[in-house]
Amino acid sequence: MRADLRARWREESIKLGGQLKKPLDLLRRRISPEDFADTAVIGGISVADLVAGKVSEWQIPNNVETAFHAQYPGVSRSFVDEVNQLSGHPEQIQGFINGVKGKLFEIDYVSWLNHGHLPDGLTAELAQRANNPGWDIVIHDAHGNIDAFLQMKATSSVAYVHEAIMAHPNIDVVVPHDLYDQLSRHPEFIGHLIDSNQHLSDLTAHVSDGVQQAEAAGIHFHIPVLAFVFVAGQNCMRYRKGEMSLASALQNFGERSLLAVVASGVGWGVSLLVNKTIIGIPFAMTTRMFGGQLLHNRDRRKILDMRIEIVRSSRKTLQLQIAKSS
Repeated sequence: MRADLRARWREESIKLGGQLKKPLDLLRRRISPEDFADTAVIGGISVADLVAGKVSEWQIPNNVETAFHAQYPGVSRSFVDEVNQLSGHPEQIQGFINGVKGKLFEIDYVSWLNHGHLPDGLTAELAQRANNPGWDIVIHDAHGNIDAFLQMKATSSVAYVHEAIMAHPNIDVVVPHDLYDQLSRHPEFIGHLIDSNQHLSDLTAHVSDGVQQAEAAGIHFHIPVLAFVFVAGQNCMRYRKGEMSLASALQNFGERSLLAVVASGVGWGVSLLVNKTIIGIPFAMTTRMFGGQLLHNRDRRKILDMRIEIVRSSRKTLQLQIAKSS
């Protein structure tokens, strides 16, 4: 009897010692199918956002980009970056749209003049300064002499145009077709106005569309809803097949959903830091994979602690039995 107890003692000691001497086992684990699947979903969502953003950026009209750089020559950021910098500030965005719209109005009109709408020998040029006082376009003759100055007003405000005329009565004002048609019935205006043949609503819509595309092309954090749906569907199937309890399914859903949010957040943060969406993708995927490993290690440590406690209790019981048999 005593020999049997001592044999069991040695067996339990080996179990306990072996468990305690291999803590690195916690870091050795094959990647589970769940980790692979969730990482693939996170990567797929990130790539889809990247592709959608790049398409939006490509769709921004070139003339809008050109007008932006001409209107704001001191801004080193791109059109997309500037729009996202102002995002969340409606008044600043509206001011930005008006600025780009005004410059686009000037650029388009100069192009229109220089393509067969000026007498031979005359050439129209934009002012060198973005906000030149008094005039926006100068017309030269074939010898480089100034033939005329023009003011450009991309507005629907009669008061604004009237103010411009009063300030510089010798410089004609070019206005959108809509406003020209409205003011043509007023003799006090008509002698100072020129029809641009452009509709203000079209011009505004064109620039606003570019701003919307820029907002879509920016770096934004999105709750990974698709990842939630994937995890929920997978756990629902396992529960219905009897492969896991409802409690386990809910716990698994919560843990994997949390990992998806954390991974997406890390990817978003890195992308925002370096201003490159593609850089955040591997960080998001690595975070998800490493997060799964951490959860596994936590669960395995719980099991290990439980087993060690069982072995310790068993040893204590054996000690008492050996003491009694002595």
